[in-house]
Amino acid sequence: MKKIVTTLVMTGFLLCSGVFPGSALAEQDSVRFGSVNWPGVTVKSHVVSQVLEALGYEVEITQLQVPAIFKALSMGQLDAFLGTWLPTMDNYVNPYLEEESVVLLATNLDETKYSNAVPQYVYEAGVESLADLDKPEFREKFDLNGDGTPEIYGIEPGNDGNKVIIDAIENDTYGLGDWDMIPSSTAGMLSQVKKAVKNKDWIVFLGWEPHWMNIAWDLAYPQDPERIWGDPDASHVVTATRAGLEEESPNLARFLKQFVIQPDWQSEWIMGYTYEENPPEEVASEWIKANPDKVAGWLEGVKTLDGGDGLEAVKSRF
Repeated sequence: MKKIVTTLVMTGFLLCSGVFPGSALAEQDSVRFGSVNWPGVTVKSHVVSQVLEALGYEVEITQLQVPAIFKALSMGQLDAFLGTWLPTMDNYVNPYLEEESVVLLATNLDETKYSNAVPQYVYEAGVESLADLDKPEFREKFDLNGDGTPEIYGIEPGNDGNKVIIDAIENDTYGLGDWDMIPSSTAGMLSQVKKAVKNKDWIVFLGWEPHWMNIAWDLAYPQDPERIWGDPDASHVVTATRAGLEEESPNLARFLKQFVIQPDWQSEWIMGYTYEENPPEEVASEWIKANPDKVAGWLEGVKTLDGGDGLEAVKSRF
């Protein structure tokens, strides 16, 4: 099936998929994923899409901002989102969980980090906690713009991580009330980090793991005693779906539940996509071809749309 990749900034118009007649499985024949412009979620979505296409599904990936994704899920305009980082996205997803219009189907990635990061040389100089950022001897070092105001660098506007930083500034947590949050793109922020590290400048930014940034640079994640980023041991990524998907499409739901990955797999995907600049579709297909045993775990008991063996269908395609 041909995959259509659509880029939008608001929910706009999303086509509703129907249940297709005459199939061996009484399931919808198309799957609509929401995605964001983050390398890990981008390649992850393509990996899942290519496996589902081998099973006979038609897949559409729609790029939106995080708030719009959960809104679209709640309205049934999207089927699933593979990048629900918790607990940092709690504020976005909890209202929909309470009204039971969005479901957290399964954890697809554990052992993650998502918080403020600094180069290791900044950490070793004394910024071991976010409470150290605004100390008189340190704060001026974070003024990369030279306008007298220290900055924290974020990613795309509307991102949940940006919101955590903005809330900390508004609440003067850690004395950050007179700091600026600089939103950008993921690529733009990382370009700023690369420049700072090259010059040994001080920078604090939105970091996460898995990601190639942790391979390319020696980074540290300062302690967060106020827990603005939540429990550091609780960070994980969940597959969120629209309400009713599991009951209406149990074969699809079974695959999505069994789609569980390891941090080093995703770091490899991100490295291939953003650092080595390969197309995400190519990174996904090459990884699937090279890792049939890992893919097999996702497909236990999963059928093709015509009732065939799911694993055999994927093997024959790749």
